[in-house]
Amino acid sequence: MIRLYPLALILLTLTACYSPGGKFHSEIGGRSETGNPALHAIQDKQLRELMARMDALMQERFMTEPELDAERRKYARRIAVNAESLSQTVDSIVDRLPSLQLPRDEQHTFLALAQKLREQSRQLQEQAQSNQIDAIGGTVHVINTTCTSCHALFRKLGG
Repeated sequence: MIRLYPLALILLTLTACYSPGGKFHSEIGGRSETGNPALHAIQDKQLRELMARMDALMQERFMTEPELDAERRKYARRIAVNAESLSQTVDSIVDRLPSLQLPRDEQHTFLALAQKLREQSRQLQEQAQSNQIDAIGGTVHVINTTCTSCHALFRKLGG
């Protein structure tokens, strides 16, 4: 059954790419006579995207445990770099405070949310650096909540 899978994908691709006039979409550009993208060409693009995702999943499925660990570490390093950048960005967010002309109580709220974001981004960076992969998703969710809260309160002020 598994051996038939690649053959079925090839046949499905050829069927999706073939036009009744005997040409493949690559030959006619996937366009109808009107010059607009043909519906079947759009479906072909979606099919190719799905196939690419399936191929990635298949490759992951056949990765050895050391290869999977290497991929996780690679993504964790990227997350750590982005978390460090986010932490540094908090300084530029705080620098905008004087131009917002907020009342004193709102300034405290703004600064508290900025400090919370800084701490959360540092926590995310530490989790990524120590390969705490399972904890990263929860921390990203908390960061998103902090950002959403601040945006709801203050974003309209900054333009």
